[in-house]
Amino acid sequence: MTEGEDANRVVAGRYRLLRRLGAGGMGQVWLAHDQKLECEVALKELALPVGIPEEELGARIARARVEARHAARLRSHPHVATVLDVFEESGLPWIVMEFVPGARDLAEVVHAHGPLPAAKTARIGLAVLDALMAGHRAGILHRDVKPANILLAGELAPQAQDRGEGGQVLLADYGISLQPDSGETRLTGTSGIIGTPGFLAPERARGVAPSSASDLFSLGATLYYAVEGSGPFDRPTPYETLTALLFEEPPPPTRAGDLGPVLAGLLAKDPEQRMGGDEAMHKLAELADRPRAAPRMREPTAPTAETTQLQPDKPSALRPLLGAPPTEEGPTADSGAAPQPRHPWRSKLPSARVLGGIAVVLVAVVGGIWAGVALFSGANNKTAETGHALPYGDDVGLTRELKPGDCVHASWLGERFKGLPKLKIVDCKSNPDGQVLDMNASTSLDDARTNGHGVCTGLLRDTTSKMTDVRSFALVPSEAAWDNGVRNTACLLFGKTVSLYGPVGSYRKHGEQIFVENSTIGDCYNTRKLEEHNYAHRLVDCKEPHEFQGLGYVKAPQGMKFGSWDVYYDLCVKRYGSYKSSTRDLYAWVHAEQTWNQGFRFVMCLLAMPEPGQKLPPGSAVPASARD
Repeated sequence: MTEGEDANRVVAGRYRLLRRLGAGGMGQVWLAHDQKLECEVALKELALPVGIPEEELGARIARARVEARHAARLRSHPHVATVLDVFEESGLPWIVMEFVPGARDLAEVVHAHGPLPAAKTARIGLAVLDALMAGHRAGILHRDVKPANILLAGELAPQAQDRGEGGQVLLADYGISLQPDSGETRLTGTSGIIGTPGFLAPERARGVAPSSASDLFSLGATLYYAVEGSGPFDRPTPYETLTALLFEEPPPPTRAGDLGPVLAGLLAKDPEQRMGGDEAMHKLAELADRPRAAPRMREPTAPTAETTQLQPDKPSALRPLLGAPPTEEGPTADSGAAPQPRHPWRSKLPSARVLGGIAVVLVAVVGGIWAGVALFSGANNKTAETGHALPYGDDVGLTRELKPGDCVHASWLGERFKGLPKLKIVDCKSNPDGQVLDMNASTSLDDARTNGHGVCTGLLRDTTSKMTDVRSFALVPSEAAWDNGVRNTACLLFGKTVSLYGPVGSYRKHGEQIFVENSTIGDCYNTRKLEEHNYAHRLVDCKEPHEFQGLGYVKAPQGMKFGSWDVYYDLCVKRYGSYKSSTRDLYAWVHAEQTWNQGFRFVMCLLAMPEPGQKLPPGSAVPASARD
């Protein structure tokens, strides 16, 4: 459709499209009016390749939904364009973002008014770095930092006659972000890689997993562009740009002044030699211009054009910087050698082994066959440094910060879920009591303590609604750990009366044995007989033929003894009898007498074919009414 045909179209029943704000390889962005909240928002309509298989289309839509939800965790950060909602329209994902009136992206500002002063560039870099590091602490990578994704509002987005100071800096387009610990392999499409070649980290162009260091390289390239007026690897074609990115050093900047060493440090081709976020924060703070007013936090629930400024007495809008900036090593006074100026733009070229790999990648670019290069392997498992403070205090006892997917054993001193449990991280196959399913970054410790439980309840609601006898639990950092940089509330799912008997939700894998305790409504299973009345249920893809599918749970009456098989069946017929027919039958499933006696008296009702050996057809689905 053309822009004119789409104007005034209402999507998701509430967002009226007004005009297109821009378009690119990842889709197009619209200005829209939210008819429910009576405000303007920006809608990103994600583009998906034409002709991809239906199952891949579904996977990409699901991934977009998950990524937008993770991006929304940064909604309270003053330098992140807020993600407000995500929905599907005509089979395609849309992301609802904050709209900032009058905002212009950095690329547009530089194109219209030329390079920015070094001090103003440092100030923009400081704000963007603050946003990136907040995301990194929450386990979220941006992966596409570039001038077009940095929005400037107020006096930082000057009109021709306005070159004043101050203004708002927002990092946008977290919609293609990815959690390092999600375990998901991200593949490129046949038309190119995720990211912009001129601002892409060299290791990512070689197919290495993205990391926080990759985001820092992209920030360095973006700041180079802001202060010089052109990118460090700008060339006439994408092929030449990638060649320069991999093999050449950028031209030494002529306008950067004292900002030059920071750019050189961030643009180191070897991520191990690249300047880290804390050091860059110190150095940018020394160079940034300091406004007079203290910062004001933006409300996360609605768009606003309010100016966010940095405190005059602190280098970061969100957190103080501890310690002195690192110093460069050099010859001592008595070494007998005069100090030699170090050229910041010279670094070691890649080894012959790496160069060979680069050549292969470049050939792949020319041939248009980037598909299949995995940009992420899920191996980045860094945890926050907590100093000597335990991340959740002495009572909990953990020595490292939890991350999504971690399983734990829990010992409660008194009544379950009253107070804090003693936790131990364990293998998820060792009958864990609970599992971390999500993390939430808070703006303050008081906010985490006050709202953490409600936030975790909301984040885990989809999983808890499909299981039985489970509950969410919010684990907030201790005060000492918060002061040392641990800012994430861990959202765990626990069994109320017994252990989970394995991982839950998306952390389960097809082919693994599943128990009633960690099953989900809608799960599909094949079975293997172990002994009389005892079968191993293995999770399978519902798009394949399968023996059983979970309809829901029925709680057994008080006093019912374990092993009442006929009564179990009658309970399922009474609850889900409408699913029983000549081509479908009902089955009852319970786990073990031990858990039954401990209080887990739930029967899972399964849908199956009536004849032994027959399987349900692919795509069997359980209506939502079955979950009532």
